[in-house]
Amino acid sequence: MKTFLNVKKALTLVLVSAFLASTSLAAPEQSQIVRVNPESLRNMILDRNIGVMISMNQVQQAKTQVNIARGNLLPSISLGSILSSPASFLMNTVSSLLPFLMPSKWLDLKESTVLLEAQATSYYIAQLNTYASAYSLYLTVLGDIRLREAIYKQYLILSSIEVQMRRPAEIGVIPMENYLQAKAQAQLAMIQVSQLDALIKTEKATIRQMLNLTLDQEIVFDKVNVSPSPAEQATPQELLEPVHANSPETKQIDTMIRATYAGKWSKAFGIFSGASLGTQRGADGSFGDLSATGSVNFGFSYFPALELSNLNVKSYKLRKQQLKLEQAQLLETALGTMTEAHLQYNQASQAEENLTRVYETVQRQYQVGMTDLLHVFSIAKDLNNAIVYRVKAETNVELVRVNLHRALITDQFAQIKGCKLRRKKGGFFDPADKYKMSLDEACKKAR
Repeated sequence: MKTFLNVKKALTLVLVSAFLASTSLAAPEQSQIVRVNPESLRNMILDRNIGVMISMNQVQQAKTQVNIARGNLLPSISLGSILSSPASFLMNTVSSLLPFLMPSKWLDLKESTVLLEAQATSYYIAQLNTYASAYSLYLTVLGDIRLREAIYKQYLILSSIEVQMRRPAEIGVIPMENYLQAKAQAQLAMIQVSQLDALIKTEKATIRQMLNLTLDQEIVFDKVNVSPSPAEQATPQELLEPVHANSPETKQIDTMIRATYAGKWSKAFGIFSGASLGTQRGADGSFGDLSATGSVNFGFSYFPALELSNLNVKSYKLRKQQLKLEQAQLLETALGTMTEAHLQYNQASQAEENLTRVYETVQRQYQVGMTDLLHVFSIAKDLNNAIVYRVKAETNVELVRVNLHRALITDQFAQIKGCKLRRKKGGFFDPADKYKMSLDEACKKAR
């Protein structure tokens, strides 16, 4: 009997535990907090951004095109046959196609391989540009948060003035107009705070979309200062040539030019459409009469196709010149903006410091009746403007630094390794061994 009670008690405990476990599982999950800083932002962009994933998919497609072009070089056998009876299958001709003897096939493979390199570079550029956009937006959000905090502080001061004036205005000690004016100033400050709240929510939603986060994940922005760029002390003339030569955009254009040349010569040799070795089955059942065959096809589209390739090469070369002009404009604008932003930040910081002292003095004077309310509000407005100028200048300095780091591939951008290609060792009898390519680990996890 005692044993039965012990078993019953144990079963009861098991059922209670199962019920509690099911209840805990059914409880709503708490929202996950995602902290955003330069490092976590970079990792999430490379891992989760849909645009970067699409670019990676395009690299894989280009790699498959190389494999297809390699397969087109391998020999194949075409079996001619006749069906003599339901039970027998007689081969009467064998044609061994030898596509690796055709120059156009090799040039097609070379073109596909070079296009794979260009697509890999495109993937690298997509990572850099997507991260630069997200980084800039992240810094903009931080600037708006700083601005919101400063304006909210002003709102609290104006709101306290309104509260202090309400009772004196109601009993007629001070004019009601003064109280209404103080209330209006506090309301205007609250409107500015609300506008910034709406802007921050919109920016946060954009970052959520870029990072592919769900709505139940709460985003928290860590405060950060962007490290200075070594380019800040240089001139645009000193930076242009190294930036242009080392930029992935320049390398991609050069790769596309090489691919276009390969495609051009592929069309040039494309008039030879095939080569094969053929045999015929003799009366004795053996194969003989070995013969080499080939064909030449010539159409009216041959010369226009070559001309189109030449025009494509010219177009890429013009694009390269245009890219250099765009890079020169970027450097000149960034360095010029950096100089002026530093000046604006220093002036706005000094103005904010001076006006803060004036504002505190005027407040004390108003409390003892030495000045009027309009003077207090005038100084408060000037102080608010100084704060806005200072925050905007500070944000501009950091945004320019991101652009310079992107141009020189420094700071956080140096941690993005992109997607490189390497040769893959093949067999001795592999005719396409020279162009046998594989994607390394950087393509799977670019860091």
